[in-house]
Parts: sequence; C-alpha cells; structure tokens
Amino acid sequence: MSANELPFQDKLGFCNVLISALGGDGANMAAKLLFKVGCDQLGFDGGYDAKYGSEKKGTPTDVSVRFCKPGTPIRQVGPTATPHILAVFHADMMGPLELNRGLQPGATCIVNSSQSPEWVHTTLRMHSGRVICVDASRIAAEIGSRLNMPMLALLAHELGFDALIKEYVAKQWPRVAKQNIVAFEKALHSGQSSRFEPGLFPLAEEGISRGRIGWKNMLNGGTVDALTHNTGGRDNRLAGRGKIPEFHPESCTSCGICLTVCSDPGGLRWQGGKMAGIDEAFCKGCMRCVEVCPENKKGKALTFTDAGLGD
Repeated sequence: MSANELPFQDKLGFCNVLISALGGDGANMAAKLLFKVGCDQLGFDGGYDAKYGSEKKGTPTDVSVRFCKPGTPIRQVGPTATPHILAVFHADMMGPLELNRGLQPGATCIVNSSQSPEWVHTTLRMHSGRVICVDASRIAAEIGSRLNMPMLALLAHELGFDALIKEYVAKQWPRVAKQNIVAFEKALHSGQSSRFEPGLFPLAEEGISRGRIGWKNMLNGGTVDALTHNTGGRDNRLAGRGKIPEFHPESCTSCGICLTVCSDPGGLRWQGGKMAGIDEAFCKGCMRCVEVCPENKKGKALTFTDAGLGD
C-alpha cells in the first residue's frame, strides 16, 4: 500500500484507529508520534483524542486517531466508536471493555498475545476481518524497550507509515534508539495473521453496554456517583496483571511512607493505626510502595513479587 493512501475509509472519509491500553503502557506517546508523522510528513488531515484523567499504572485508557485526505470536512470529535483498526495492548481486556462493539466489518485487530489469531477472533467475538497477534510483552522484555514500541510497529505498518515512523523513533528517543528499532523490526517479522469471513459472530452494534460502572469500564468524562459506582467489593487484580507486593509484618514499623505514594490508598489495609497488609482485590500492582518502603534490621516490610496473569 502506498504511504499516500489509507487502508480504510468510512462514509465521512476517515480511517479510524482505536488503541486500548493501560496507564503506563505508552499508548498515548505512540499515538502522538503516529499522528504527527501522518499529518506533518505524509500530508493527511485528521483528529486525535486521548482519554486523560487518571494515569495510574493499571487504569484502562484508550486513544483514538482519525486520518483523512486534506480537504475532508471534519464532522466528528472525541473518541472513535467505529474503528477500522483496533490495537489491543492487553488481550484479557477485550471482554471487560467489549472491544468488539463498533468494529467495522473487515476491520484489522492487532493484539498483544502469545495466543493464536483464532483464539483472539473467538474471544473478541469479531464479526469479520484480520487478526494480527504478536507477543509484544515478550519482545519488549527481551530487548529492553517499552510495550508501545512493537505495537506501534504493527500499527504503522498497517497504515503504511512504518518507514517514516522508524526514523522518528530513533530521533524521538535517542538514548534507547537501538532497543526501540530492534523491537520495532522484530515485531514486524514475528506476528501471526489470519483473516476471518463473516458468519460466526454477529456485527456488534456501536456503543458500549457497560452495565454497572467500575474500574474496567469507566466512562469518558462526566460525573460518577462514587457512592454507587466504586471499586469496593470488586476484584481489581486484572489491571495489575495479578502482581501485588508481599507484606512482611515482622519488618513493618507502620511508618506510613507507603500511604504517601499509593495511587489508590485502599490497596493498603490499616487497622488501629498500624499497617495490616495488602487488599489483594483492590491493589493495582504499581509497586510504588515497595520502592519507598525503608529497610531496617529486619528487612523491608514490602517486597516485589513476580506472580502475574497470562493471556
């Protein structure tokens, strides 16, 4: 495909891209670079929308990018509800966030997963189109890049931007240019791709049937009744990939330093003015408390554990 053409176009003349990630993944940074190259270097017009607010590690977030030919009237603002290209940074969020809703027929889905495209097609309940699976987490860990780099590589490739994006990656982050370029190239050559025809699953209607609002499906903007829609009594470990600190009460002095950095203080249980442990169903696994926990003669009260969830 030519870099001056777009792979998809809706009735308003737009190619819609939706990136679903968690806070801290670098999705917003990757999307900004994609948008900059598309508009500044390739001459496209378009729109950009990122879900801002809480940027705590583990909080679901999404970024929308629209591209169109110059002169196309821009009649929509805000996040896209009808993506042609969907990039999923965490496969186990496809169900809770109902990411199949609004997907265009014949869409392309790029998913960070070691599973097969067939598994993604079934799990996502995708109507039709192409699924590309890449183990972006493994690539990033082995090479020392961030998760956004292998995902950006496949996004750029599908849009026909990859050559220019690679140049910008090296300029944007010169200190880690080598790792990023290696991750970029490896992603382009290690993905699994399959195409699926209509028939197995119906086309999911645009919009989100969110049910009772919680951390997995918080609405964009607006006011939320915190007394009704809160995370109390819910299991939030999915967002932290199943990782929580280990608490060693024999080493704890209840100094309270952990409370000053906790992104969601409800993850730390206190009773009678003393640290009592970790609320496993509330903690999102950012490990900030582990970083600041002081070490004494008995060791650290909070330490890192590498337990985690798979796909």
